[in-house]
Amino acid sequence: MSKLSKTTESVVVFFIFLSILVLSFIKGPNFLPDSESYESNSILRIGMYPMMIGFFKFIFKEQAFKYLALFQTLFSLGSIYYLSAFLRTYFKLSFFVFIIIISIFIFPMLSHSAAWNILSESVAYPLFLLTTCFFFKACIYKKGSDLTMFSVSLFILCFTRQQFVFFYVVSFIYGFYVLIFEKNAYFSIHCLLKTLLSLCIFFIAERGYHLAYHGHFAGTPFVGTQFLMRPLFVASSSALKSIDEPLQKKFISEVTEELKRNEIIDPDQPAKELYAYEYLYNTMYHKISSKIWSKVWAKEILEKTLSKQLSPFQAQQIIDKNALDMGLQLIQKNFIPTAIYYIKDTIRGVGGYSCFFFMFLLSLSCIIAAFKSKKLNPLYTCTLTSIIMHLGNSSLVCLFEPPLTRYVYTTNALFFGMLIIFLSKLWPYLLKQNEKLCAQ
Repeated sequence: MSKLSKTTESVVVFFIFLSILVLSFIKGPNFLPDSESYESNSILRIGMYPMMIGFFKFIFKEQAFKYLALFQTLFSLGSIYYLSAFLRTYFKLSFFVFIIIISIFIFPMLSHSAAWNILSESVAYPLFLLTTCFFFKACIYKKGSDLTMFSVSLFILCFTRQQFVFFYVVSFIYGFYVLIFEKNAYFSIHCLLKTLLSLCIFFIAERGYHLAYHGHFAGTPFVGTQFLMRPLFVASSSALKSIDEPLQKKFISEVTEELKRNEIIDPDQPAKELYAYEYLYNTMYHKISSKIWSKVWAKEILEKTLSKQLSPFQAQQIIDKNALDMGLQLIQKNFIPTAIYYIKDTIRGVGGYSCFFFMFLLSLSCIIAAFKSKKLNPLYTCTLTSIIMHLGNSSLVCLFEPPLTRYVYTTNALFFGMLIIFLSKLWPYLLKQNEKLCAQ
């Protein structure tokens, strides 16, 4: 396949992309349970995707979602090709490896994040690939223009889906690495400042969106209710009794009774075995967070307690603040079990214990090779970055959600893409070493 002409290669790639495009036309826009919350500018959603829907509805009226699905498909295919072509060109990959990488990046479009779904993930996934490409370029070429493109695309990515704020941490880590180990103060300062500026603009834009649509300059009020779930699942009886504030105590009492009635938790017994915990946490999480929360923290109860009228956004802010406070208290009183299950879930999020151990060995190999050569070459940099991003994504997700595949497939696809490149560059070296051994 490496001897195919450029024209033949282009035709193969064209037909792969064309088949995805045709599938998008056949499927049409696909509405899921969360789709309505984006269309209605829900207080629990961040701004970019709801505003995109509003823009397409303004331009295309009744045909808005059909054209939105088409845009998402074209944008996804464009981002996949852009990143794959860059990796192929820089690492001098064969056409066979190039097709494998494209297939790895396309697979989530057909499984977890179909480009025709009316969800923020359908835009966030190609944005993530595009942002990753700009970051890789910045790491390799050390150009300010690549850093600028990276910081801008990262802001848009996080404003589309907050989950990707872990990318800011990755960028900060790289900035300090360049400063300490490569002694490149100029590039390091540019990297840190542009990343910090992007992060500040993201926080301002998030709050500005809620001010414009919901009348309050504040962050999306959905952190605390998600954060409380894990501590609540593994809380002991003594930890639950440590909640003193009357409204919080009422909440804990009613939720605990509801969970005990459904045999989900038993605070008087030790924490569940891992397999039981995983099943209950994954299957019951959304049912509890969407139904029991609203039942106990009803808007009428909040209004009666505070003796004043509240907007839905204000009510949700109070719910979120109290939930975050309770979550921190439960963790403080029951730290070890909560930490154990958090670490286990994080490892499950990256693919399980065997995958985590493999990633550890691969990282260690890259670091040792870089130490011996006294240089972290671009292949090691991109491979290590993909591992750190996958681990960082899982770590962030598991603070607030179960480690479901739908939350980690983005960094998982990137990791496997870089793994294929790493192995393709390692294979010729292994063959040469084997020939030497045979000759001896």
